[in-house]
Amino acid sequence: MAVLESRPYLTPSADSVGAAISLVPADLDIARISEEWSSGDDLTFRCAASLAASFWTETGIDQGDEISLVLVVACPSARARWRAQAPFEAVDGLWRAETDLVVDGGEIAVDLMVDAWVVGPGRTGSSNAAHAIHQGAKLWQHASPMWIPLERTGADFPTSAVSFSGTGRRAVPWSVETATDAEPHWSISGSVRLYVNTDFEICQSIVEGKASEDVYSAITCDIHAAVLHQIGSWRDSMTGAALEATADDDHGCLAAMGANIAVSLGLTLDEACRLAIEEPLGLASRSRESVEYYGKVDAR
Repeated sequence: MAVLESRPYLTPSADSVGAAISLVPADLDIARISEEWSSGDDLTFRCAASLAASFWTETGIDQGDEISLVLVVACPSARARWRAQAPFEAVDGLWRAETDLVVDGGEIAVDLMVDAWVVGPGRTGSSNAAHAIHQGAKLWQHASPMWIPLERTGADFPTSAVSFSGTGRRAVPWSVETATDAEPHWSISGSVRLYVNTDFEICQSIVEGKASEDVYSAITCDIHAAVLHQIGSWRDSMTGAALEATADDDHGCLAAMGANIAVSLGLTLDEACRLAIEEPLGLASRSRESVEYYGKVDAR
């Protein structure tokens, strides 16, 4: 049986508010954000809204009362939430509001939920003056929150080319980084990423797949270490069997990638994670052996 939400104050019709949500700068397309966004980069959302004349009559609110536009962005996977608001003001005879919200790129992964509200003093219709106004009432909101996936759908490994000197990273040709709070069930694209340093000439050849085999072997070893170390950080919370079950449930998650790496090393996922945490040098040796690293590097 359907349940309709009932609020103890007057609310306007859905079309009494016009609202548009976009990204800043304007050339960023929300529909393509999974392809354009690099893990760790901040995202700035902008919401602009206007009120129709019917809004005031339907809510019973005087135009002099303060009405605010609220923009809310949530990342369910990271259990994080951001909020910004701005008052509606009369501009050229229309009531408008606009607000920007910066979302910390270091705290988001997998997907985002974006919503917009109009908040103000709701009129309850009570004859008792003490109860006649519901302060901070959610008068209007989007029909449904906007869902924005951050995962890439392509089969290629998540990769970004950035200046390491400009982003505070060490002066190395590449770096494999995992999201700080990445959990085993998170998607690969939302959990781990290869950053290639544009400050080095080798960057272009790495990105284009034209670098020497030993370079890709070294990168593969770094990916092994980063992924298994991130999964291994959950060993106190999840048993080896639970990690394996997570990998079986979703072949596109971080745990599944770790399980595949473990198989290539001739280990169980639990043992591979143990090595990553307790014996990283031992893991490095196995990883190099699995990609025939020593056979591809000239003896000096």
